[in-house]
Amino acid sequence: MKTNFSTETVKTELSRAKGIIEQFINSCSHNLKGPLTSIEGLVMIAEYCTNPGEVNQCLGLIQHCTINMLEMIRKLEEYTINLQRDLNHDEIEADHLVERVLQEYATEIEKDQITISTKVTQVHKWIADEQCNYLILKNLISNAIRFSNQATKQKKIQVKVGVLADRINVEVSDNGIGIVETEQQQIFEPFHRSSGQSKGSGLGLFLVKGLIDKLKASISVFSNDNMGTSFVLSMPNSPAI
Repeated sequence: MKTNFSTETVKTELSRAKGIIEQFINSCSHNLKGPLTSIEGLVMIAEYCTNPGEVNQCLGLIQHCTINMLEMIRKLEEYTINLQRDLNHDEIEADHLVERVLQEYATEIEKDQITISTKVTQVHKWIADEQCNYLILKNLISNAIRFSNQATKQKKIQVKVGVLADRINVEVSDNGIGIVETEQQQIFEPFHRSSGQSKGSGLGLFLVKGLIDKLKASISVFSNDNMGTSFVLSMPNSPAI
C-alpha cells in the first residue's frame, strides 16, 4: 500500500531533521572544545611550574580531561554505529545479560560499597538485538553507580528483568542523588548534565533514548532529589521470529 505525503509535510520533517542535526553538531563542538581548552591551559601552567607536585597535579587534570574526551567519542561512536545498523534477532538469556554488565562494573561496585540486588524472571524466549539491550542496561547501571549518594551508608541498586511472551519489562532503581523534577525532561538530550554535576560525558542517556526508539520501546523515569531514581522500560518481544 502506497502512502502519500504532502509536500508541506515532507518540508516540515526535513526542517525538523535539519534542526536536530545542527543542534547535535553545535553540542558536539562546544563539549569537545571544553576539554581541549582545559588541556591547553594546563600545559601552559605546567611549563611554568617548578614544583614537581604542581606538575603532577596538572598532569592528573590533563589525564582527567582526556578520559572525558575519549568517553564522549566512544559514546558518539556507539550512537552512530548502532542507530545505523540493522537490528539482529538474537536469543537473549536475561540473567546472563544482567551478570555480564554487573561483572563489567564489579570494581566500581566494590569500591563504592554498593549493594546490588537482581530479580530476573524468564519463562519465555527473549528475541531481540542483544547489543542494543546490553548498551541500554550498561548505561543505566553505569549511571546508577556514578550518581550514588556518597552521604548514604547503604548504597543500593536494584535490577529487575521480566520476560513475557510479548513484552520485556526492565527496571533499574537506585537510592542515589536523584534528579530534580525540573530537569527530568532534559536528561535524554545530548551532553545534558544535572545541576552541579560534572561527571560523565552527558551522552549515556542520549544513547539509551536512541536505542529505545530503535527498538520501538518506551522508557519512563521516576525520581526525587536525594531520594533515588528508577528507570522503567517496556519493549516488544519477538519470540516467533
